[in-house]
Amino acid sequence: MRKGAMRWMTLLLAAAVGMSVHADQPSATFSGFNDWLGSETRGVRIGADGRLRLAPSLRRVGQLPEGVIWAAVSDGSGGAYLSAGTDGKLFHYVGGQVKPLGQVKGGIVFALARLGQDLVVAPTGEGKLFRVTPSGEVKPFADIEARIVWALAVEGDAVIVAGGAEKGAVLLQAREGSSRRLAELSDETAFTALTPDGQGGWYLGSHGRGLVLRYSRQGDHLETLMDTPFEEVRALAVADGQLYIGADNGLTPKFSMGQLERREGYLQADTATTARSAVIRLDKDRVPETLWQSTQSQVYALTAWKGQLLVGTGNRSRLFSIPLGKARDTDSFAVVQELGTAQATAFLPAGGDLLVVGSNPAELHLLSEAQATEGTLESRILKGAPIADWGRAYLDAETPTGTNVELQLRTGSTETPDATWSNWTPPLRSGERPALPPARFAQFRLRLSSSRGGATPIVETVSIHWAHRNLAPVWEGVDSMPPGLIITRTAPPEDIGIERVPLETQKLIPALGYMGAEKRSFRRGGQSFVFRVNDPNGDTLQYAIRLVPDRGAPFLLEKAWKEKFFSFDTLPVPDGRYRLEVTASDAPTAPFNAVLTSTWRTAPFMVDHTPPTIADLSAVAEGEGIRVRFLARDETSLLKEAAISADGEHWLQIVPEDRIFDQKEERFDVLVPKDTVRGDRILVRVVDQHNNEQTASASLSDGVKKR
Repeated sequence: MRKGAMRWMTLLLAAAVGMSVHADQPSATFSGFNDWLGSETRGVRIGADGRLRLAPSLRRVGQLPEGVIWAAVSDGSGGAYLSAGTDGKLFHYVGGQVKPLGQVKGGIVFALARLGQDLVVAPTGEGKLFRVTPSGEVKPFADIEARIVWALAVEGDAVIVAGGAEKGAVLLQAREGSSRRLAELSDETAFTALTPDGQGGWYLGSHGRGLVLRYSRQGDHLETLMDTPFEEVRALAVADGQLYIGADNGLTPKFSMGQLERREGYLQADTATTARSAVIRLDKDRVPETLWQSTQSQVYALTAWKGQLLVGTGNRSRLFSIPLGKARDTDSFAVVQELGTAQATAFLPAGGDLLVVGSNPAELHLLSEAQATEGTLESRILKGAPIADWGRAYLDAETPTGTNVELQLRTGSTETPDATWSNWTPPLRSGERPALPPARFAQFRLRLSSSRGGATPIVETVSIHWAHRNLAPVWEGVDSMPPGLIITRTAPPEDIGIERVPLETQKLIPALGYMGAEKRSFRRGGQSFVFRVNDPNGDTLQYAIRLVPDRGAPFLLEKAWKEKFFSFDTLPVPDGRYRLEVTASDAPTAPFNAVLTSTWRTAPFMVDHTPPTIADLSAVAEGEGIRVRFLARDETSLLKEAAISADGEHWLQIVPEDRIFDQKEERFDVLVPKDTVRGDRILVRVVDQHNNEQTASASLSDGVKKR
């Protein structure tokens, strides 16, 4: 190992032995560019190769109370003029302070230009340009044929205006007191970007079809250079005779409404999602090449600076760098800094540094070529399912003399870290077990530092391991089905056991057939249950099922039942009161030494196979009818139904003397018309709640007419 340098290597057991990690023993590895994009970074550069280094120095130098800075232009002395808010307010950043400059009537000011010592501004909807002096005095400059102006540029004593009019995109030239149209494009909404072509003409970007155009002074000629696959061209930059284009979808309408979005979390990109933005290079031969594109970020600003093209994006205010020239072959792009606002909307020269404008909140930052001495990266939130024990993290990093990388972890129960989260651990050695409480969420932090100018640590990989904490199954309950209902996964038997199925059971057996994946039928003596239970880890469950009598020892019905329903035949079981005890276990998918169970006992239910008895049955003539009296009794269940037949074919439902079936013993007294009686016998039938039935007959007494 080289003296003065340290390299920590990550060795993963699964990779070494060629095994996959158990589903409940997950890990996350951060090494590629996309792995880091969900992180919060300050002072850390993310290279296209996924390596982390210290970034160029960035510091905040100014703030505005307004949320959005819509336009910015250099004051020529290292400061800047700014428009912010929605009511035409202007500010001057000078001497490290932001001072109010003035206010113009009208809507939002999207474009500024410095003409001599004065400022030319274009408020939306006014059709006018105004001139603002360094003291803040506002004067009319010129009337223009544009209702919204997106870009202004100075050409001698004139101002070039790019925007939109009622009939489409317009390019104007304005001098004090007058203006004239240079070009128009009725098929586009507006010209949204403007930069000189270095030959006395102008490059333009449009909103609508996202065109790139060139306006030439010779014959006031407007030609289309490129039709981008985006809705709009928001930014243009020229470097070494090549044109760089920042194209977007859906950005101009947000500007027009004056509502740029707040800073957003990094979204997990769908591979099918179309790009939201791109940076395209148009070389001297007008051959286009896409240098960078994103499904996450939108391009707000471009500038060539220190041999690189900087891209200001939102809604995470990341500054991307695309090297110019041959350097791009080894490092095609990088995230060089992050403002911490929602958008990075403009770049302005400030001596050897660069002034970067941020919005939501409105801030000014100074970017220096000098390297930062410290930077931090907070990873995306890692999630257990539903709670995890957080294990070791391994760091693969190069730390030349005078540099260092620290790794820390923390855990919490909310998806966004708050005061309830644990404190960051002390700096951990690679592979050291952290002392962290079990929690659903976790995050790691890297702190890169350097005490030697120009030297930087390089982080190659971070991998972190955890184990999902196994939780016991959670019961909601067990539903007892009516007696006789059978649930299976095979087709219902053709013989359903008895001819007459109780009405309440019929409702649970559509066509005595199928209910989703279950097959339902009726069989005398059957008893079914449906389990309502879930496993917090999503484990597969199995069930141990016991029948527990009120008296006597329980006995096992099933040891490892797989379904969430259960049916059994009660005919071999003595009459009495029982409970079903069901123990759910995650043994099918949980590690052997981590299996957990939970048990549910049902409410008592009756097993009753003994039919009721019928006593004191008599059928005696009484006037024009026959008085039928009898007593029905069941030892176990309440009676629920009774019927009488006077002709041996048709049954009439009857109720007890008190008109309510609410006892194990009921007395009946019914007068049957003589003319309904056929033969010399009366039949009666009673049924208990378990569908056991008993039938009896009585001979007609003397004096009853036979037919």
